[in-house]
Amino acid sequence: MLQQILKDMYVDPELLAELDEAQKQTLFCRMREEQVRRWSVWDHSENSKAINSKKHKSKKKVQWLLDVDGEPWTWIMGEHKDDKTIEQIIEEEAREAARVQAEHETEHLRLKVESELMAMLESKTKQQFHPPENKYSHDSEVIYCSVEDLKTKNTRKSCATATPAIRGALKELSFNKVSERVRNWEHRVMEERTSEIYKIMKNKKEEEERQAEEADKKQEIVWREQEQKAKEAELQKRQIARQAREEHRKSMLCFEKPFNGVFVPDSSKPPSKKAVIEWFRAKEIPRRAGFDQNKNAIATWFHGLITRQEAEVLLNKEPVGSFLVRISERIWGYAITYKDFDCCKHYLVDASNGHYQFLGANQMAHNTLSELITYHRNMPITKTGEELLLRPCNRTTNLPPLVFQGLLKT
Repeated sequence: MLQQILKDMYVDPELLAELDEAQKQTLFCRMREEQVRRWSVWDHSENSKAINSKKHKSKKKVQWLLDVDGEPWTWIMGEHKDDKTIEQIIEEEAREAARVQAEHETEHLRLKVESELMAMLESKTKQQFHPPENKYSHDSEVIYCSVEDLKTKNTRKSCATATPAIRGALKELSFNKVSERVRNWEHRVMEERTSEIYKIMKNKKEEEERQAEEADKKQEIVWREQEQKAKEAELQKRQIARQAREEHRKSMLCFEKPFNGVFVPDSSKPPSKKAVIEWFRAKEIPRRAGFDQNKNAIATWFHGLITRQEAEVLLNKEPVGSFLVRISERIWGYAITYKDFDCCKHYLVDASNGHYQFLGANQMAHNTLSELITYHRNMPITKTGEELLLRPCNRTTNLPPLVFQGLLKT
């Protein structure tokens, strides 16, 4: 019936009148969703037509570079005989990085050592060519020195005049020797330092690879544990869902497509009033529907096959909480008419699947109609309305409803 309603986008007013406000709103939302779905399909179709009509061939194209065979030219690293492996490339890059770092360190050290050596040579040269001055004064030397002393003094003066030229030659010779030794030392130190840095970098890389491998193993273990837990949780959910479906299989009404709204039975509505009476006499009376579960008599709240308007008239002067049960002509089941503060509410009870339950999702199923009535004397029909079936509305006569005519002994 739901598929037929969504297909025709039309609800029988009489069937709509049997639903409460929450069920009506749910059904209207479902019909609106169907309208939106149809519009989306139409809009997508129109857009596709517009795109196809405007689509034209682009002048841009890609020209591939071709090889001697006329196929797109490709180069796969590692397949050529002269190609280096990725390990060789990584090793060369590491050696080059080590060499550059060693050059910087050696250059810095060379400048430092060279400055220290030059300072030492300067200090030594000054000590050789600058003897300490005589503590005696010039006048004392003139008075007390001998002829030999004067000769020696003159010789020293002549040597002093030649000191700058000799000093320059010695300095140049010493500088050349120092520079050559520094270059040799620098080359040796750079090679040693390059080798040390490369070993350090290699060991560091191996350590990082080892740590990464250990981390991958740990991550793999954690991932497998999580996967196992997820599988167990999924299996548990499936088992719970399977059990829930099995438990509610007979109490839930099924559609070809699930619908979380008004729960309409698969079979269509009763074709006529006569069919309803035949259904009630053939299937419901053997199930003691409409009978008091404590007595072998028809329940006072059961009014048989009466209309909605007749039920509202009977409850018009009754207090809040009064109710009656009547056979519905819209579904294979019943309708409970309940007197509320400002109006009468009607709740459909489905009986087509061997149980008795209100229309709607996740409704409790009862074995008998009387059991359903007894249950809702203490438990409200809806959480929002808190409708309790407190006071049954008696029939106007002591005679049984017409559906029992000819079946009961008077």
